[in-house]
Amino acid sequence: MTEIESQNLAIARTFIEQFLGKGNISIAEQVLNEQVQVTTGLKPDGSINGLEEYQQIFSAFYDAFPPIPGSEMIIEDMFAAVDRVVVRFRSVQKHAKDFFGVAATNRDITFVETHVMRLHNGKIIENVVSATNLEFEMLMAPVLTPLILK
Repeated sequence: MTEIESQNLAIARTFIEQFLGKGNISIAEQVLNEQVQVTTGLKPDGSINGLEEYQQIFSAFYDAFPPIPGSEMIIEDMFAAVDRVVVRFRSVQKHAKDFFGVAATNRDITFVETHVMRLHNGKIIENVVSATNLEFEMLMAPVLTPLILK
């Protein structure tokens, strides 16, 4: 493994554990490029463009779906190749507040996600999220379906 790949793995781990896992939005400027582009279901009508938009969208999600106390995000796979890092993780979060107009259900929702990140100059500039989050998708379907199936 090259030095760059090792550094990229450390940056990606910080992003996954601190930003996504603990909702530490302040870490974003350290690990995300100002012009980061993110493809995720959290913005179903297009990519998230830029650090500020990502912080806003993710903050709203994390506020509505906080981790269950005592549970930890589990990184199942993580590897690097040149400027790319792939991370697959699992977490369980509670639907504690309204999100996208869907009232809080207080259900425990399991999230299984794979993030394919591209890094440039020590920061994530692109993140493509693929998820097997069927519980979340079914919960959000009444609101998201019209946005996706136009």
